[in-house]
Amino acid sequence: MHETTVVVHGATGTQGTAIVRRLQAAGHRIRTVARHPQAGAGPAVEPFPADLLDLDSLVTAYAGADVVVIQLPLNFAADAVRQADTILAALAQAGVPRAIFNTGGGVPPTDPVGVPFVDARARLAARLPDTVPVASVVGPASTYLENLVAAWSRPLVLDQGELRYPLPEQLPNPWVAADDLGAVITDLAVATTPAPARLVAGPSALTGPQVAAEIEAATGRRVRWQSIEPHDYARMLAPHLGQATAAGIAAAYLNPTPPPDPTLIVRGSTTVRAWAAQQNWNA
Repeated sequence: MHETTVVVHGATGTQGTAIVRRLQAAGHRIRTVARHPQAGAGPAVEPFPADLLDLDSLVTAYAGADVVVIQLPLNFAADAVRQADTILAALAQAGVPRAIFNTGGGVPPTDPVGVPFVDARARLAARLPDTVPVASVVGPASTYLENLVAAWSRPLVLDQGELRYPLPEQLPNPWVAADDLGAVITDLAVATTPAPARLVAGPSALTGPQVAAEIEAATGRRVRWQSIEPHDYARMLAPHLGQATAAGIAAAYLNPTPPPDPTLIVRGSTTVRAWAAQQNWNA
């Protein structure tokens, strides 16, 4: 039986860690690609050094791969589009048979908007089907639950019992766990006829106060929701991600993407309460 080799970009991030964990559980051999790869993920994981602007290093990284899972970094610099072009060229040159692009956020627009971070994702999504024989574009239908336990959010829950987020209080939102997206990507990696596009949503859409109530029930700690403006969210993020990245992320909440096509949505199984119970809120 052929052992599937899956190359994973961004394997050390929140989304990438969940994807690698799911792929490992399914028995695949994994090659993680990064400029400075880290070992220690297990015997079935091979860390491989490569640069997103170095075509030769990516071609070498992709050699012999059955699947490449692409995740672009949070790059708001002008070279973001060049990174996308280099990945596409490497996929073609290495003859990769299947690729899955995790957009990491909303569905990219079809036309360039002049923001390299957005345009890079749009270009990858549009050109991937013409680059590899089997291509899938996948992403969260909305926001990740992991944002609520990130370094900029968790201390506020611990110290003040507040969930601060730049979404309207009464907006029903299908928060998704990264693990559910990892499960969908793992299925797409081996599906006989994988869907060309998938958006992963949580099992139900909850308002801000409902999310706070679910986390409170899971943790036994008093939690309340507080809607904030995107510029306030940027101030929360900046000490951890830097000013440019924080401003770029906040801008996405100022200009939200249109509602997703419901025919593309698959629902995960992880509820907010189950997810919250698994988190280390005291870290």
